[in-house]
Amino acid sequence: MHFSEQSWIDLVRGVNRPEQGEDIKAHLARGCSKCKAAHDVWSRVGRLATNDESYTPPDNLVRLVKLGFATHFAEQPSKWTLAKLVFDGFAQPLPAGVRSGALRVWQVIYEAEGLTVDLHFGRRAQSEAVHIVGQVFDKTTAQALQDNATVELSTEHKQLVGIAPVTSLGEFYLEFEAKEHLWLSVKSAGRNTVRIPLSNPR
Repeated sequence: MHFSEQSWIDLVRGVNRPEQGEDIKAHLARGCSKCKAAHDVWSRVGRLATNDESYTPPDNLVRLVKLGFATHFAEQPSKWTLAKLVFDGFAQPLPAGVRSGALRVWQVIYEAEGLTVDLHFGRRAQSEAVHIVGQVFDKTTAQALQDNATVELSTEHKQLVGIAPVTSLGEFYLEFEAKEHLWLSVKSAGRNTVRIPLSNPR
């Protein structure tokens, strides 16, 4: 038995029915690796969403910052390195019994410039919006990246779609409308920008 995305969302928001919460906890206690992975992803989304509410800036300031970044991104191209794909969750066989179902959480891992970028993609049912929960690690120290890094999402024509800070735990969150030929850029001090092509976010 596995649980729907709505069940996980209700659980991390604390609005699920008590009996459903007990069922999920009992199921996780039995060691289901697929549901444990889903629970970890949605828990991270919940934490990031909660933190976002505590420091939401005014809308007019957000527009000015985005405009500034868009101008800088278009007119001041930085040196960059194309990241190498080292893991793709779609290349792994699903457990028996769930291979006919739709996989709504997709994990990929890229490496470049001494960094490991772990990305979890998801999409809500009947929605075109895609979300990314990511984490950036410094391979040389085996720790989360902690040097005021940022993550930018842009089109192939260098138009900024979204931007997110990387937290002290190396985590970031982005949500955007699905479209072709997007690029994810990880920018940190002392390194070339790491660029990751997102030609078809699932």
